[in-house]
Amino acid sequence: MDYEQNNKTGRISLSPQQSILFYSIITGVLAACLIAFMVVSIESQGRAHINRLSQSTANGIASLLKDDLKNRIITLTEFAKSSRLTSTITDDDWHTISKNLYDTRGGYQVIAWIGNDYHIGRVKSFEGNKINQNLNLALNPETLSAAFKAQPKGESVITMPLSSIRGGAIGIYTPIFDNKSLNEPLAGFISSLLFFDVYIAAILPSYLLMEHDFSLYIDGQEIYSDQTTPTINTSHWHSQASFKFHQQIWQIDIVPTSEFLSRSHYGMIGTLFLLGVLLSVFVTLAVYTALTARNKTKIIIDERNKVGHLLKNLPGMAYQAYDKPNGPMMLVSEGCEVLTGYAKHEFESHRVLWRRVVHPDDYQRVYEIIRQAVSEKKFYEFEYRIICKNKSVRIVWEKGEAVTSLLNNETILEGYITDITDIKNTDKALIRSHKFSDAIVNSVVEAVITIDHKGDIKSFNNAAQRMFGYTFDEVENTNVKRLMPSAYANHHDQYLTDYIRTNQSNIIGLGRELDAKRKDGSVFPIHLSINDIQCHEDRMFVGLIRDITQQRVIEDQRRMHIEQMAHADRLNSLGEIAAGIAHEVNQPLTAISLFSQSGKSLCNSGKFEKLPEIFEKLNQHSHRAGAVLERMQIMTKQGARQKELLDCNKLIDEVAKLAEHDARMRDINIKISHSSEKLIVLVDLVQIQQVLLNLLRNGMEAMQSIDFKNGSVIEVRTQLTAIESIKISVVDSGCGLSSSMLDKLFSAFSSTKKNGMGIGLSISKSIIEEHGGSIHYTKNIPVGSVFYFMLPLVENDYLIEDSSLTNASYFQS
Repeated sequence: MDYEQNNKTGRISLSPQQSILFYSIITGVLAACLIAFMVVSIESQGRAHINRLSQSTANGIASLLKDDLKNRIITLTEFAKSSRLTSTITDDDWHTISKNLYDTRGGYQVIAWIGNDYHIGRVKSFEGNKINQNLNLALNPETLSAAFKAQPKGESVITMPLSSIRGGAIGIYTPIFDNKSLNEPLAGFISSLLFFDVYIAAILPSYLLMEHDFSLYIDGQEIYSDQTTPTINTSHWHSQASFKFHQQIWQIDIVPTSEFLSRSHYGMIGTLFLLGVLLSVFVTLAVYTALTARNKTKIIIDERNKVGHLLKNLPGMAYQAYDKPNGPMMLVSEGCEVLTGYAKHEFESHRVLWRRVVHPDDYQRVYEIIRQAVSEKKFYEFEYRIICKNKSVRIVWEKGEAVTSLLNNETILEGYITDITDIKNTDKALIRSHKFSDAIVNSVVEAVITIDHKGDIKSFNNAAQRMFGYTFDEVENTNVKRLMPSAYANHHDQYLTDYIRTNQSNIIGLGRELDAKRKDGSVFPIHLSINDIQCHEDRMFVGLIRDITQQRVIEDQRRMHIEQMAHADRLNSLGEIAAGIAHEVNQPLTAISLFSQSGKSLCNSGKFEKLPEIFEKLNQHSHRAGAVLERMQIMTKQGARQKELLDCNKLIDEVAKLAEHDARMRDINIKISHSSEKLIVLVDLVQIQQVLLNLLRNGMEAMQSIDFKNGSVIEVRTQLTAIESIKISVVDSGCGLSSSMLDKLFSAFSSTKKNGMGIGLSISKSIIEEHGGSIHYTKNIPVGSVFYFMLPLVENDYLIEDSSLTNASYFQS
């Protein structure tokens, strides 16, 4: 809050802007209160008018209903006295009389003749009421009670609302005597039934209920309502009218419809309210504008004082000068004395002209720059030397522009001058330091490249120019991805952006091997290390690059030697299990021969319908034989292979199928214990199969050497370790290893077998280490051995198209 509390009085003093807002709001609130009072008064009058209209409508409805009922009773009584109404009346006469009765007063649902036996004899049918003919009136207590009441008096009687009739209705019963005298025998009754839905629609004009909802009660019982929801009794617009007829209290309740209220009352009130709000806002804005204008005058005076204090505290000198060659000053700030040694009054009284202060060698240049800026109506900005009062020379920076005086239309120069001598001296020191650091960087044999946060190259030493074939002018301020193969360059900008946003990377401060591209397009391997440089708000990255082409050649030769030895080991292993595989292949071949002979016999006998089944069997056994040969073919291949993402459990299943033939020949069962989780590894399939197959065969040979006295099951286990690695173990119950073999177990040409080459475990160790893992041995409890190797886990959502893209960018996380 922009206010201060007076410690002595305890009062809170508002800022000028808050005071203006406060008084404006108070005025608007007072105007709003006055307008609200007027709206409430108008609303009260409108409410009274609607209540009068509603009450008048209720009284009108009550009068119409009462008059209609009286006229109906009179009409029925007159018809009852008709000379033709006797117990022997004919159907034609009844039809004529009932039709005249119906046409005289509309609204009847049914007019019936009830005999003295209280059975309905004749019916003037409207909408299927003939079904009530011959109905025994004694079965309805309400109608029977009305008939009993009508007989002794000889007058018409109105029933209570009939609960047995859906929708509400009343009946009118008029007695008929043969000789038109109460002392004569009863001939019957004229019974008329009024359904309220039909009756109300026939009696009341539609315009009367157009703007009101209407409900009718008889003796407190609701018998008719044109509302879908009962809101009359709960509305404060409720109006009532009632009358008594034949010992019954008829009550009419009405309430204005929501459409009528919205149109005639709420709409008007809403319009008045909106106009009141707009008027209040207008009054508030008018007061606010007047008070703001008054306050701005005070602010202008205050700002002039503040500008004077500001200029006084500036480290340089602000000025206003006449546009003349000698530079006479109209106004200078008090910083002039610190800058030049001359006092403020000396400049303003023209005892000292600015031309006298400017260094003679720089004056002509300064004058020309100012003249050009004035003619072009632009800012002028430049550096030059001045001679201070104590004869010392200082370097200053000046910026200003020409403005026109509002008083006499004269051109005036306004600007600011500050001392930059120390800054210039610092720049010279930085230049010397920069040249020294450039000499050091250019003397190193590794390439040194600096880029900014956008990836643009800012420095490129001599070693980098020799390594990539570019000059610094060719790559300066261009993106560093031009030094990368396309596979890396396509992702570099995104990785750099992600690192700057998250500050997470696996390469900053570390080293990494990847490929680079020379100017001629040739690709070569490099070792890269990057460091992040924070310089104020700018972010820079410096990379140290070493060409490792020769190192890669040596490593490729070593890898090729290991591959050749691994291939020889695979051929040796396949030779040993060839007998089992030959037996495995012989079975599907024998089955193919038998099914072929059967198919031939079926063709000769004309039983072609069984041929599809024979062909399906032939297809299955040929695939079975092909699968066995395919696994052997894959294992015998030699040459460079590519790593791929594989499910560890499926990989183990494939190896178990390959070793199954050898195990069956030795009477050994292979048990697979899979991990419950899906484990993904990035490996060379054939090489890992070779390692696992080698460990399985070693374990089976160790178990066979002691005649399986500890069991004939060898187990392969898979599990996820706590360090996010996959552990694959081969557990046997064989003879185990002697302590003398442990130190040279994974060394080349070291074997416990009589005819062994001693290179299997050595090759397995090289393969696993090349995959970033490790291989180990431990004793099985109680007997046997456990050989296991660890492989790094790959997350399930890690997608990669080419394993060579693992190092796709300097900044890839």
